[in-house]
Amino acid sequence: MPLKTWLPRKSAAFAAAFALIAGTLPAAAPVAHAAHWDTIRVALLMNASKYTLIEPAVTLTASAGLTIGVENGGVFAPLATIAGPAVVRGSLDAYSVMLLETADFAAAKSLYAKLATLPNDGYILSRSKAGKLLYQVYYGSFGSREEADSFKTQALLDPAVASLAQGGALAAISGPLHLAVATYATEAQAQAQIASLALAGLPAELALQLDATGKPVYSVWLGSVSTPQELAALKQQAAPLLQGLPLPQADTSAPYVLRRADVTASASATDAAVAHYAAGGGGQKTLFRTQMGGIAVKEHFARAYRGDLELSAFNNRLALINVLPFEQYLYGVVSSELSASWPSEALKAQAVAARTYAIRQGNKYQIANVTDTTLDQAYNGLSREFDAAVQAVDATKDEVLVDQSGTLITPFYSSNAGGTTADPSEVWGTPIPYLKSVPSPDDGATAGKLPWYRVSLADGRSGYVRSDYLKSTGQKNAAGQLIYESTEAGVNVRPAPYVDNTSNASIYQLSAKERVTVTGQETESNAYSWIRGPYTAAELAAKLSSSGVDLSGGLKTLEVSKRGPSGRVIELKANGQVVKTSNPDALRTLLGSLPSTRFEIEGSGSYTNNAASADTGAAGAAASGVAVASRDASVKAGGDTLFVLSGSGDPPTARKTADLTVLGANGAAQAPVQPPVQTPGGASGQTFVFKGTGFGHGLGMSQWGARGYAELGYDYTRILQAYYYGVTIVKE
Repeated sequence: MPLKTWLPRKSAAFAAAFALIAGTLPAAAPVAHAAHWDTIRVALLMNASKYTLIEPAVTLTASAGLTIGVENGGVFAPLATIAGPAVVRGSLDAYSVMLLETADFAAAKSLYAKLATLPNDGYILSRSKAGKLLYQVYYGSFGSREEADSFKTQALLDPAVASLAQGGALAAISGPLHLAVATYATEAQAQAQIASLALAGLPAELALQLDATGKPVYSVWLGSVSTPQELAALKQQAAPLLQGLPLPQADTSAPYVLRRADVTASASATDAAVAHYAAGGGGQKTLFRTQMGGIAVKEHFARAYRGDLELSAFNNRLALINVLPFEQYLYGVVSSELSASWPSEALKAQAVAARTYAIRQGNKYQIANVTDTTLDQAYNGLSREFDAAVQAVDATKDEVLVDQSGTLITPFYSSNAGGTTADPSEVWGTPIPYLKSVPSPDDGATAGKLPWYRVSLADGRSGYVRSDYLKSTGQKNAAGQLIYESTEAGVNVRPAPYVDNTSNASIYQLSAKERVTVTGQETESNAYSWIRGPYTAAELAAKLSSSGVDLSGGLKTLEVSKRGPSGRVIELKANGQVVKTSNPDALRTLLGSLPSTRFEIEGSGSYTNNAASADTGAAGAAASGVAVASRDASVKAGGDTLFVLSGSGDPPTARKTADLTVLGANGAAQAPVQPPVQTPGGASGQTFVFKGTGFGHGLGMSQWGARGYAELGYDYTRILQAYYYGVTIVKE
């Protein structure tokens, strides 16, 4: 992916994001030179307190075919094989809401389409009953009849659902209670019995099980009901047709998989159904395996994964775990975290850090070691892998990072440290011996980024336009400001200099050759330097409402009141009151997901408190600026950057105040002087802009910094030791 639009990670290697929110250091037992890991378990879908992503059913595809089986005594026991290219559906044999049973395929599809917009998705099964093909529309997968019934009531409150489901007259709760009819050695025998029962109007289906020797057998089960009373009624209905058979309740404590016909993705009634495997719950592990290539999960970004996909029940919901060789997992992590164009030594550093981090997590999620998200480490599976990442992992096989006592460290890392990594006190307020604030060569993230012009519109509003969509007219306005015009129609004017149609949507579109006044210039926001906002006082007050400050009279002032060793903000004051958060890094979340806490605040018509107190002198340097006297004689700050207009008609040029010399009132040349402490006002029309550097928490290794060091000639060992104090690389 081009570096122009690519960021390595938003908040990488947070050992526990929720621990951050709670204000505690992520806890993990010390691991002294951990045992070798052969496999790893990665949660893709799961219902857990630390990570929740739920689907009632999944669609799995594999070009080389699929084998479906169960774990039996720690050994994979195959139950069915589908030749490639294979497409199957998987779910739990659990409680669900059957909202509609109809012979009208179009009606079933219409209801399903509406259900897809609700919190719980659904699916459509087809079934032969009394010589007719019927379509059953199911909604959700639940842990109890009561929960399913509650969701049924909620779904039918939607007028569209109620109408499409015929008022819920046919709605029922299905469940994992079944009658066992008979077991056969061949599938053909079982299917003949199922066809006979279906013709009589009985809901029979195929159950795949294991016999006493572990070989697959084919059972016929009746019904999928939710109460013992319903099961008894079904038995009474079926008994006259199955005389001599005891029809006991099916034993669902032993491994089993029900095979059904799924038409959810079918475009018409004539399309072939897809096999839908409903797996037993409890402690059962149902595995999907392919001999080569990967298995793709449609409901999880259509990504393909090496190894097995394990389906099970966890906290009453479907869990999907990718079980694969540990080193192959790292192929996916390095490929997801970094880019194929990056130096090999940076990729190797990432591989060692990722390996150490994963082992350090242990059995973090009970049924999984890690997730595939940046709660742990980004892992996009086989879909994103590139050769250089594979080579980097292989070149560092089994290598991990240990501290001076020989204990595995937790190697936190983030996308970009903004020139200086964070001190742990700036993130959690707690020291970590192997993490210190150090310089980091991160500015490579700005390479290739176009400048954006800050423009003033005819209605008085201002915003940013990317420079390649404007051209100079060679004219100036009465104030000497340059006038540019758009190169085409539909050019977006955005609040900040970057493209994001959700968080930074266009505020105006220029018509062809529409003229604007250029008042400034910024590099497109990137992982190293960025701008967010402007936010109104009301918008910020809403964000700060949970911080314990009294903003009943509106937000009047917002100031940086304290910085940490790297210059990151560790305390804010709103209306003179300290903004309370569980830890310093939580400030960026509170303020609307700012990229980092290494920022300054600028208010229109005033300036940020750049002279805020700091734990070290480094913060003072980070908060440098220049004071500018306005026509009303008040003193205002220009921040650490000024725009200098030349007489040639060229766009304004950005200049750091540290590079400027000014003439004082006595005629002597001097360096810019920081003005006295002042805070942006919150008057009507006041807006606040956040300007900062860095992307992520900033602890430990900066990925962009690792790239910068590699380009300077550092090998991966030296890169890692630059970010993790006193560590050694050893073989696990």
